Amino acid sequence: MQLVTLTAPDGHRERWDMKTTYLALLSWYSYLKDTENSKEPTELATRISKFVGDDIKQVHTFLVYLDGFNGDLYSKLSLLTNNDDKNTTRLYFIMKSINNHDYLSHNKKKEREREKIIDRIEQVTSNDENTLKRLIRLTKLFVDGQLSYKDMEVCK
Repeated sequence: MQLVTLTAPDGHRERWDMKTTYLALLSWYSYLKDTENSKEPTELATRISKFVGDDIKQVHTFLVYLDGFNGDLYSKLSLLTNNDDKNTTRLYFIMKSINNHDYLSHNKKKEREREKIIDRIEQVTSNDENTLKRLIRLTKLFVDGQLSYKDMEVCK
């Protein structure tokens, strides 16, 4: 069982299992999306709120980050980018262009390269649309600078 260490602003720490953490974040995120029409948050959502706060964007970031461990998305992203942040932005826009009927091709040489990358994406995602969407959300965290390969290296 994988554990997540949660640290509150006051320094209090707790270790939660990954699934419970994800479900608590999901519940808290759902509550934050519509606080006026929602019923009271669950006990689990209230407990995790003490660690993650009430910034809905930050809670969403945590959700996407944790979702990356489900279905081995980090490994898939690593296969596609070769652990290089420079490749991530290009990959992100190519993934976003898949199934986009408004996409306009540029020049033939770049289009051939793009098609090769799309073939690789389809291979890595097993051509699963849901996996592609989740991978796009995770890749966006890298593109936005919220995650980087350098920050994720294991310290020895």
